[in-house]
Amino acid sequence: MTAIDTVSSLYRAFGESDMDTVGRLLADTHWNEAAGGPYGGVYRGFEEVAGNVFGRIAADVRDFSARPDELLAIGTDRVLALGTYRGETDAGPMAIRFGHLWTVAEGRISHFEQFTDTHHWRVATAS
Repeated sequence: MTAIDTVSSLYRAFGESDMDTVGRLLADTHWNEAAGGPYGGVYRGFEEVAGNVFGRIAADVRDFSARPDELLAIGTDRVLALGTYRGETDAGPMAIRFGHLWTVAEGRISHFEQFTDTHHWRVATAS
């Protein structure tokens, strides 16, 4: 399985709310959520990511999705995903571009770094 296959399976599992697969793929990840955003910080492992990022987004954004438009291989173990976050907040519809840099090791995600417009996130979530 290639790094792109692994990252694709993570997005698919997240979109299907298959948290068992998401948890397995992110079990030991080093997660860097963009500083300045409402969920910004560095988290380690699925439990921290779920509690500090996924759970908080679920509380703030209805019908949330993070779908990549493009996945680009960087060497054999890194993937750059470019896409758009979508959903509905109390401020209205949300569409915020993202860049996700993933590092894959042994078929799981070892590192993640998010690039996004944190100002748009703060406006959308009123935080």
